[in-house]
Amino acid sequence: MFDIGSIAFFLVLAANLALIMLVAGLAADRAREAWSRAVNRARHAEAVNQSFRAGIEAAETKASQMTEQIAATKVKLEQAKLDAAALKQRHATEPLPFVFRGTPTENFDPGGPIWEYLIRNVAEGARENEPNHPAAGWSKGRLYLIQATTQVAALAQLERRFPPTDGFQAVLVKQHEPDPVSVTSMAG
Repeated sequence: MFDIGSIAFFLVLAANLALIMLVAGLAADRAREAWSRAVNRARHAEAVNQSFRAGIEAAETKASQMTEQIAATKVKLEQAKLDAAALKQRHATEPLPFVFRGTPTENFDPGGPIWEYLIRNVAEGARENEPNHPAAGWSKGRLYLIQATTQVAALAQLERRFPPTDGFQAVLVKQHEPDPVSVTSMAG
């Protein structure tokens, strides 16, 4: 029946089959582990990709909001520039709201003429090159109104406030006659 050669052959065949099955099992385990790692890496990569996409969308939304804010700020800046130019123009054309009155004397006439003077500082270092400095406007001049009985009295008042020794120069612009309606209302 079975001789030693056939038993040895079956034993070798069984050992080879066992070895093949063992190798196949190990290969299958490694393949499952590799597949599991690949799936996990793919899931992780997809999650990172989703995170990047969400970050990009958030950044694009923020950028569009900032672009709108920048555009609105530019509009406000242009309006502020126009307002500043209008105020400069108004300041250049209207006299300042300061009215310096002459010292009352026995012949002081409260309804007397109003003298409009341009006061400039012609002293050296009048800050013409620093347009934001408060003294820069003095080189171009500022308009002041002063009420006095005569031009000499008005000039004397201004020279006390803005002395020529400090570099101030007063130039008569015009004389405003008193409004007869306000003079009669003040008297009555």
